[in-house]
Amino acid sequence: MLDATALDAARAWIEHLVEELSREGRAIEGGWPGTINEARGRCGSLAARALAVHAMPALDRDELGRLTRIAYDEARRLWRASEKT
Repeated sequence: MLDATALDAARAWIEHLVEELSREGRAIEGGWPGTINEARGRCGSLAARALAVHAMPALDRDELGRLTRIAYDEARRLWRASEKT
C-alpha cells in the first residue's frame, strides 16, 4: 500500500508541474526540477493520510526515506518521459 502511495505522490507531483508549466506557456525541458525535500513532503503527507484511514501507526524515519526515494525516482522518470513527447 505504501509503495503505491509513493507512486501516486510522484504522479500527482508531475501533473502539478506539467499544469504549472502549461499555464506559463513553458515547455517540459531540462533536468528534473524536483528535490528530495519536495518528495519527502509530498510522500509524507499522502502516506500519513493513507495510514490514518487504516488506523496504522505513522511512518518511521527509514520507511519515509524509502518512500521518498521511490517517489523521487518515479517523478524524475516521468519527467524525462514527458520531456520526450
